[in-house]
Amino acid sequence: MIDIEIAFIQALQDQAAWLLILMQFFSFLGQPEFYLLIIPAFYWCRDPRLGLRLGLLMGISGGLNEALKVVFHLPRPYWVSPDVRAFGSYPSFGLPSSHAQGAVTFWGLIAAHVRRWWFWISVVAIILLIGISRIFLAVHFPTDVIVGFAVGAGTLLLFLALEEPVGRRIARLPLSGQVLVALAGSLALALVSVSALATLGDWQVPASWAAGALERSGQPIAPLSLRDAATASGLLFGFAAGAAVAWPKRGGMCAVGKWSVRLLRYVSGILVTGAIWFGFGLLIPKDPGIAAFALLYIQAAAAGAWVSFGAPAAFAYLNLADRS
Repeated sequence: MIDIEIAFIQALQDQAAWLLILMQFFSFLGQPEFYLLIIPAFYWCRDPRLGLRLGLLMGISGGLNEALKVVFHLPRPYWVSPDVRAFGSYPSFGLPSSHAQGAVTFWGLIAAHVRRWWFWISVVAIILLIGISRIFLAVHFPTDVIVGFAVGAGTLLLFLALEEPVGRRIARLPLSGQVLVALAGSLALALVSVSALATLGDWQVPASWAAGALERSGQPIAPLSLRDAATASGLLFGFAAGAAVAWPKRGGMCAVGKWSVRLLRYVSGILVTGAIWFGFGLLIPKDPGIAAFALLYIQAAAAGAWVSFGAPAAFAYLNLADRS
């Protein structure tokens, strides 16, 4: 299968080289950074309830993807083949594709909310193009993308089925109980990745994978690191805990208002988010120790809590948003 998929990637790169910029654009639409820019826009400026649902779903999906990558511990195409050109570089394992999985969960939830046939067609096209872009850039095998689509669809369907009954149960808890549920859920998500890593035992990344990746992309790999798992778990806790504090008091955030005011909300909120993120980043050591993982968790939790609670509270205080 690897030989067949490498040949397919090589043919795609050779026959459609002119699509590189377009493929890089659609690949960006599946980047975690894209979701971190768009979810606050929904939460602060358009539809707070949809923004809340997207934030929770993407946190769960991201943590699950990190664990599954370790479970399968399979390489990316440019790690193992000199016959493909590496138009991107990623330090994590390849299966399942986080871009494919995230595209199905993110765009699928929005489509389920919009419920318009023309929007569904657009969403399907976007999801497919994101998947194709990952193959074209030689950062994923076709199998990685297909499995990512399947895992994303399963995650989305499970979320849609459980969000209402689980949400009602959590809403009946006191605030302290809701925050504890958010903490327990995030730690459970991190524990899944830790358990997956433990099952590998003494297995090591083949030296040929590391050498091939470095030779063809110029970037080292670290697929056994839990840094991304700590970040995903921290974001889930901060966002969920912040929402637990914000929603009972004000019913969430009122996103109506002039577009100029909404734009001011978004720009100021994102700037503070960036300051929190990069400010904490200066404190995080590069070594893969427990201290680094703890600080990564705190960094992500602080950013998530700012998005769901801190920013709405600041907007209300500054009269950039209503309190109801």
